[in-house]
Amino acid sequence: MKKALLTVLALGSAAVVSAQPLSNTFTGPSVEIGVGTSKTDVKNSNLNEKHKADVAVRGNYNVEYGNNWIGGTEVAVKPVHHTVGTNATGKVKQKVDASASYVQGYRFAQDAMVYGKVGYHYGQFEGVNGRDRSMDGLGYGAGLKYAVTPNVEVGGEWEQTRFKRGGDKATNNSYMATVGYRF
Repeated sequence: MKKALLTVLALGSAAVVSAQPLSNTFTGPSVEIGVGTSKTDVKNSNLNEKHKADVAVRGNYNVEYGNNWIGGTEVAVKPVHHTVGTNATGKVKQKVDASASYVQGYRFAQDAMVYGKVGYHYGQFEGVNGRDRSMDGLGYGAGLKYAVTPNVEVGGEWEQTRFKRGGDKATNNSYMATVGYRF
């Protein structure tokens, strides 16, 4: 009888512990890597733009505001230099894309969050209308994250960035799958 009672208590305790909600998911500091595709359209360039492989490395810090609303900051860099497109005058390459963004999300389930983001982007381009250009831009996007464990998150994200300097403009659309670790 004692063994049966201890067995029931042990199994019951394990069930209660495993049924605890992930109340702190998506909050605190994290690092994340995203892999996907992007396409940049440069205004007045007549480039043959194509979708290219893209990678992003990010760090963020989120806090819970209450009632499942989560917000925070994110810094990111895309370390892959790629050719945006080519035309008769040569190639346009993007060398740098660094950003700082505000992220606002809603945890609609204990392990799932939908979010939007808006932020500042800095980009360096070679060969835009025959010259090298540093451009500032506004980025905005939306995504979905799922907490596989309290510390590991996977997700998908779309982001559009509109770079501009003088008469030069470039619009980038990226689609990424992400994996992150939250400390």
